[in-house]
Amino acid sequence: MKSTHDHGHDQKARTRLLIDTDVALGIEDQGRPRDIDDGFAIVEAINSEDIDLAGITTVFGNASHDSVCRVANELIALKQSRVQVRPGAEHPLPQSGPMPPPSEAVEFLAESLSEAPAHLAAIGPLTNVGLLAFYYPELLNRAQSLIIVAGRSEDALFFIGDAGPVQDFNFENDVRAARLVLESEVPKILMGFELTSQVVVTESDLQAIHQVGTETAEYFYRNSLNWCRWWTREFPADAGFHPWDSATIAWLQHPEYFRHQQRGWRIRESDRNTQWLECDPKYSGGTVTYCTGFAGDGAHNFVQDLVGAVY
Repeated sequence: MKSTHDHGHDQKARTRLLIDTDVALGIEDQGRPRDIDDGFAIVEAINSEDIDLAGITTVFGNASHDSVCRVANELIALKQSRVQVRPGAEHPLPQSGPMPPPSEAVEFLAESLSEAPAHLAAIGPLTNVGLLAFYYPELLNRAQSLIIVAGRSEDALFFIGDAGPVQDFNFENDVRAARLVLESEVPKILMGFELTSQVVVTESDLQAIHQVGTETAEYFYRNSLNWCRWWTREFPADAGFHPWDSATIAWLQHPEYFRHQQRGWRIRESDRNTQWLECDPKYSGGTVTYCTGFAGDGAHNFVQDLVGAVY
């Protein structure tokens, strides 16, 4: 597949990446702005001289699938990029019974991985990747890693100050798909709430992006400000919003920023009438790399890299 960048770097030296996303930057839905962090992850990948973004697939989640597709294509057009955007799942998998046929997104992921190995950042519900695991397990296993924004430690509740507990959103939106993914043989890195609840992007950070003065910077500032202000009103314990999905890009470029350990995983019924994806070293079976926090100046560097990557 042709490179999506015009940089003069040796393509073999760059990290090939596919992103599966429910990007909702700038979308207002159900009376409030929606999560914006997927948008930051996408622009970071496009702007990175170290990453060859080989494609984007879309999935329902933070907003309607139609809205997600629109925003993904807006970002590509804004950056004048050649990255392809392919539509995927509009709904989660049925809880039981036959699987739906593979979508355009699933076929695209399979084709991309058949052409060359790549890392896959799953930053939305796992429906597309679950179908990839079901229909094309041998191609999913060609992925160099699958970086998932989901998971929790055993019995961990997710609170933001006194508010909560909040969802493990991507996992809970399609548990059946998540199980298919977790049972696959591809190396998996989990970066969940416990990690990126430790860092925030503030309104001052957004002002720094605004001062860059490019069309892209203006777009991100304009479409991020309402989310940041809504978040800090809703969760006054936070000084800004959490850049969950950008952790996947940081992992590929700077794994030294993170503390992590090998853990087993299980899916269990919680006492809150939901299913939980829990990770702990004592669990038997398949293992994942579970990111627990930041090492040294990793948290500071992570946020600075994110802010500096929007131009």
